[in-house]
Amino acid sequence: MKYLTLNLLTASLGELRDAARSSLNATAQQARHMYSGHHLGAPIGGGEMNFDYWRGPMVRVPDEGTEADKRRAQGVVTEFQTALRRSFTSTNVLREVVRRDVHSSSARMSWTLMQPSNRPAPDGTRTALEQEADALASSWWNASTEQAIRRALTYARREGRGVLRFRIASGLFQASQDGTLRVKGNVTPTDIARYVRLECLEHPENARVWEDPDTLNRRAVYAYQDSAQRDCVEVSTVADDTGLTHLRVLRGDQQEAQGVALDLGGLVHYLELAADPLITPQFLQNQMAYNTTSTMILRNTELAGFLERYGINVEPPYEVVPDPDRPGQTRRVYRAPRTGAGSMVLWRQATYRKADAQGKYLGDEPLGKAEYGRFEPVSPAALITAAEHSQLNMYSEAGQVFVLMGKDATASGRSREVALADFGTAREDTVTLAQNAVKGVISTFLALVAALANQPRRYAQLDVQGTVRPRVIPPSPEDRRADREDVAAGVISRATARQRQDIDDPAQEDAQIEKERSLSAPETRP
Repeated sequence: MKYLTLNLLTASLGELRDAARSSLNATAQQARHMYSGHHLGAPIGGGEMNFDYWRGPMVRVPDEGTEADKRRAQGVVTEFQTALRRSFTSTNVLREVVRRDVHSSSARMSWTLMQPSNRPAPDGTRTALEQEADALASSWWNASTEQAIRRALTYARREGRGVLRFRIASGLFQASQDGTLRVKGNVTPTDIARYVRLECLEHPENARVWEDPDTLNRRAVYAYQDSAQRDCVEVSTVADDTGLTHLRVLRGDQQEAQGVALDLGGLVHYLELAADPLITPQFLQNQMAYNTTSTMILRNTELAGFLERYGINVEPPYEVVPDPDRPGQTRRVYRAPRTGAGSMVLWRQATYRKADAQGKYLGDEPLGKAEYGRFEPVSPAALITAAEHSQLNMYSEAGQVFVLMGKDATASGRSREVALADFGTAREDTVTLAQNAVKGVISTFLALVAALANQPRRYAQLDVQGTVRPRVIPPSPEDRRADREDVAAGVISRATARQRQDIDDPAQEDAQIEKERSLSAPETRP
């Protein structure tokens, strides 16, 4: 933990690069591979994968035997691997459950801004500062911002950690001779917002965000390569003496670092989203078992349509080639057997040297008789049961058993409600994480824009609350009817009923209703 004692404002590029990087554990690495579709094994380049995640039988070259035996065995191994790659069948349940958890927990993102010293007016009006900050944040917020937050949530629920980074385009700054960056003149907060982007780091293991244990100030360091393939490091740290946030950028081919100091109220340019991973070793075990069973079902189906034949004590095809060990003589080179459906596998008969009573060699005598047969497919019932068992285990591990109930006509309505309630409980961590992410993004954005506009801490007195609206399935007509009855009975308010029907802005909805009523009202004539 050398990074805790490292001076981020004077450290070299190499020291900062080492401080930024951490390693992924095996579970997180496999979860990332499988989420990206690499279910047979880890990617090895060229679109190929190894066989690390295959849980079925494997054919390997034995350690014993001559070099010729090993070459023939390697031919069998290559043929088996080719057949496995061709027939491998997988279903990406891992990505399905992570996406469902994240997207249903953050279906609608929003925020509220309030000055703690000002209570909301009865007519719903807001202070000028609240309106200004809300208009600024709304003009900057877009679909890309929400996508970045959801990607960071995906990393957090898949691997345990995601990192968001505020990137300020270099076009906003001009560098002085001492390397200090200064904002160009005559720019408004709205203009500055155009230069601010939120991005999710594709490799969060290359960024470290922490809190100093002595001063509780925030620190962050990120190592990356730019478009010119240069090693770069970005530092964002709060100075212990002044409270300013220093942004420092070092590039491999530059002697001096570029930097700027901003008053962000103790915030840095990075947000870390951490949570207990949804993908556990048990989930991965069942995903691998499910893929193996699915592949075996396909192989069994292929075998039913294209039977695999075999011959024992039947000499396989061969070619005669010069024997390198015996000049002037030849030897037989047998073709490697090809396994799988629609193939014919021949095993050469074993022989022994036959001799008479005086020991005179009489030739080779075969052991046993020739035999011919075929491999029959098995009943798929056991394989299908095994696949369903692994699938149930995965959904149970993720708290999403209700997905299976959607395909089960015998499941009762009460059972579905209980399963949905379990899912709601399982995703509470994701909902809370999404709310905190929205709060952190809006707070940091307002602090950045205010500091860059030479109005530091202008919005510091605002209390920012992030809100997300979870969603699994849209309300049914029966649900809406029940809400109307509860409103009429005074059990719930109209606002609550509208929230359940995914109406984000009730005031705007009321205004639209009044407008439509006025347009449809008949004209009165004198």
